[in-house]
Amino acid sequence: MEDKKLNNQESLELITQMINKTKRHMHIGQGNLLLWWGYVSAIVGLLVGVSLILTNGNPACNWLWFLIWIVGGIGMLVILRKDKGRIEKTPKTYVDRLTSNLWCTIGCAFALGTLLSIGFQFFGKDTWVVMLILAFLLAGFGANMQGCIIQEKSMIIGGCISMLAGVFVMCCVVANVQLAISWVIPLFVLCFVVTMIIPGHILNAKAKKQC
Repeated sequence: MEDKKLNNQESLELITQMINKTKRHMHIGQGNLLLWWGYVSAIVGLLVGVSLILTNGNPACNWLWFLIWIVGGIGMLVILRKDKGRIEKTPKTYVDRLTSNLWCTIGCAFALGTLLSIGFQFFGKDTWVVMLILAFLLAGFGANMQGCIIQEKSMIIGGCISMLAGVFVMCCVVANVQLAISWVIPLFVLCFVVTMIIPGHILNAKAKKQC
């Protein structure tokens, strides 16, 4: 039996259907995860900022950044377990798998960057700023790519803002411009608001309307 060949119009319709299905699935899995990681990252960022101010910039406060991994990871497992039944009943499209693999790759890249930073820390080299820059760039890149895949403008715009912020902070480091808590932490929080929190709520609202 020969496979049916699709013409350009049929191929476009098939791709559109997969994208629409993925958008409807966002509130079941990735949409909730997007919101969770966004809120956790923003709250931990504020916690680090307040701690640094109260301790007059004690570098030990930077270890609080690992709460993103701990709290975020535990919450992610809870969300996935809670939605496991609904997710398994929902057929996955190629676009679904593509977005899942995208964020998995982003997570692995950030984990490797974190391990390298810890390694340098044990040798007395402060590289916390590397983790900060990676957070801007990787979160922004992931949001931007997912936005392009599912054609969601809020994620595309938010991702671009976060990547631009990351490049700006990197330029400040290279130019020996002091990274003041008064603007770096608010910038960090803002970037997670525009890359994950706002798009997450928008995607959930759209998904609920289509159900």
